[in-house]
Amino acid sequence: MPEVTRTCRKNRRESKVSVNEAIKEVQDIIIKTGARGCITGSSMIPGEDFSLWDEVPDVDLFVYTKPQLQDIAKELELLHGFKPMNDANAWKWDRMRHEDDNYKTNLMTLKMKAPNGIVANISWKKGKTNIADVLASFDMTIIMVGYDIPNRFYLDLRTAVPGAVVDPEGRWSPSIKVAVPNPMRRQDVDMYGTAMWARQFNRVIKYWNRGYDTRPMARFYIEKITKVIDTGKLFDTDNGEQAFNEFVEEFEPERARMIEWLRDKEDTCD
Repeated sequence: MPEVTRTCRKNRRESKVSVNEAIKEVQDIIIKTGARGCITGSSMIPGEDFSLWDEVPDVDLFVYTKPQLQDIAKELELLHGFKPMNDANAWKWDRMRHEDDNYKTNLMTLKMKAPNGIVANISWKKGKTNIADVLASFDMTIIMVGYDIPNRFYLDLRTAVPGAVVDPEGRWSPSIKVAVPNPMRRQDVDMYGTAMWARQFNRVIKYWNRGYDTRPMARFYIEKITKVIDTGKLFDTDNGEQAFNEFVEEFEPERARMIEWLRDKEDTCD
């Protein structure tokens, strides 16, 4: 992965900074805005050399109020030279600035690219008013770490916190390198909840390739899909039958793909 290039306008000299340094630069800029939110996700994982990853992670900022998304995006654009990442995000940013709330009123996201090439992913989701709320919405433990900007503290929930998290059922990960389903998130086996979880399977593959053991996530998805299919339709209506048939049509082949991937990885590790 190529290093990020920074050009000094004064003498047009080019200097090289590492990917980690470029990410840290963007994180520091966001922290200095004083945003009422938290920086979380892949870029906050300690000790990673992001130049070895298949792609550079975004810097994920989750703000706690809807107005904060616009305020921080404006500050990043006007004072720090951030720009919408592409035409789609430029369109969204135009609607946000004109306070058009007619799309995704419970969830808003905006990707902005910093001058050094790193992407800041700014999000607001209804009901997420602190860092614990945000981490509780993630799918797997290995990314459950972040920095709360207004209160200036790190929260690391990748594994059970000794003395703070009581885990008699052993639901938390035994290691920061082993991905298990987020114990703070509802793990119901209803059809719609299972679909929300299982549509994240490509992330299982992605983080495996980055050196994490994501096999527990694959087993979790396979178990949930199987239980939904074996249970059958929950509502004896035409709509209920159609929804169940659509679930089976989408996730039966997905389950087969998961089983094949998991078998390959377990054979490799054995």
